[in-house]
Amino acid sequence: MTFTRRKFLGTTLASAGVVAAPRFGFAQAYPSQPLKWIIYQSPGGLIDTSTRLIQPFLKEQGFSSTLEYVRGASGRIARSQFSRAKPDGYTIMTEASPEEVLGKVVYNADYRLDEFQPVFGWFINAFNLYVTKASPIKTLDDLIKTARSRRLTMATIGKGGPSHLQLAILKNRLNLDLQFVHFDGGSAAYSAVAGGHVEAGVGGSSSVQWSDNLTFLTVFRETRDPGLPDVPTIKQQGHDIYPINEVIYVNASPGVPKDRVAKLAAAFTKAFDNPELVAQQKKINVHVTRMDAAQLRQSVQKAFDLANEYKSILTG
Repeated sequence: MTFTRRKFLGTTLASAGVVAAPRFGFAQAYPSQPLKWIIYQSPGGLIDTSTRLIQPFLKEQGFSSTLEYVRGASGRIARSQFSRAKPDGYTIMTEASPEEVLGKVVYNADYRLDEFQPVFGWFINAFNLYVTKASPIKTLDDLIKTARSRRLTMATIGKGGPSHLQLAILKNRLNLDLQFVHFDGGSAAYSAVAGGHVEAGVGGSSSVQWSDNLTFLTVFRETRDPGLPDVPTIKQQGHDIYPINEVIYVNASPGVPKDRVAKLAAAFTKAFDNPELVAQQKKINVHVTRMDAAQLRQSVQKAFDLANEYKSILTG
């Protein structure tokens, strides 16, 4: 389904309870059973680990849960299943935006993006640019000058994914001659750069683990990345490049009544009021930054607009 900006905003307002009343009513107290919490990445990954840390704190707020792994196609299979969940508030899903947007815009996935209901976000994973310490490129200015004088190879973390979109914006706005080389994940991209097969790479929070071997040139974030506090943002270096941050958050499935979505949001908020949960997240390089439903909708909308603007590059 193709939807316009007006349609997207109108539907999200409706899901927030501004336009229309919920279509379903449930007499039973909520919650009266455990949540089914869908995870679309493999066990042990960042999304899985971060979600597992939340579970006991959410249980303290009355919401016990069991995880269900639905892997494949960067979450498109999971989202399609999630979109058909019973609208009773007992199925939620951890999301990493803008994967949900790119799945729809780039791959025309089998779900309606405008029907998902953001509940609570807790992490902004900013992309960074890096080279090996042995590289003659030492600064962002060096990279820009090089990519304006000749073609420069740049590793992404997946064709048609968030890092590809971030680099497409960078290439377009700064008029750079970048040759994208696509890899399946950050480890593969790092290995290619470390091995001298690709000149530079884009990374997320996990790239910090290789910092002994890397020079970080910049981060794409409004403020400095807590994981890389000494690395300036691209805006601080004089370039107005919109940051395609991966936002980790939880969605409620389509059609869940607004009072149940609100109760879920309140439970997540109280769970993250506990400093122990924040400390545990920090140990896995998840520096908690809260986002409410309105902020999440705005973030998704911006990603939707940019994905459409750069669709030809992402699909080419």
